[in-house]
Amino acid sequence: MNLNTDFSKFPILETANLLLREVVEKDVEEVFFLRSDKEIMKYIPRPLAKTKDEALVHIEVLRKAKENEEGINWAITQKGNETLIGIIGLYRIEKENFRSEIGYILHPAFQGKGILGEALQKVMEFAFTHCNFHTLTAVIDPRNSASERVLQRANFTKEAHFREDFYYDGEFLDSVHYSIINPK
Repeated sequence: MNLNTDFSKFPILETANLLLREVVEKDVEEVFFLRSDKEIMKYIPRPLAKTKDEALVHIEVLRKAKENEEGINWAITQKGNETLIGIIGLYRIEKENFRSEIGYILHPAFQGKGILGEALQKVMEFAFTHCNFHTLTAVIDPRNSASERVLQRANFTKEAHFREDFYYDGEFLDSVHYSIINPK
């Protein structure tokens, strides 16, 4: 079995309503908005972006991860409008175990409309059929019930709830781990 993580030709993914494309420098305003908003980031244990330059650095980190076959991220856009409304991607690729973590962030104005579920299904299909991953995992904050519902609708299984398993910003936080195995 071979894993395909050669993302040198960026794979543009399309659904009925969405176009998933590469996150690029022209997305800096939208990336900054998502990564700097305290409410949007409340369940994502990462420092808030304080400047557009930090958002540009984040975009560069995503580019390098793709280049190094460590991950791949797509800008979530609606067909007919190239404005980034979210990001979805494969992170922490473990080639030796044929597994990757999947993660996402979505502009609040587009939440609760099925957009994330639609994007997630397409990225899962890509991960299983193109990349040949065996397992996808998702790690979420247990307070993030909306993300939990998205994963459950996508047939992810709750594997574990770890209590206070990591330290961030002065407190110990729980994490919930979900996974799905390639249905082949």
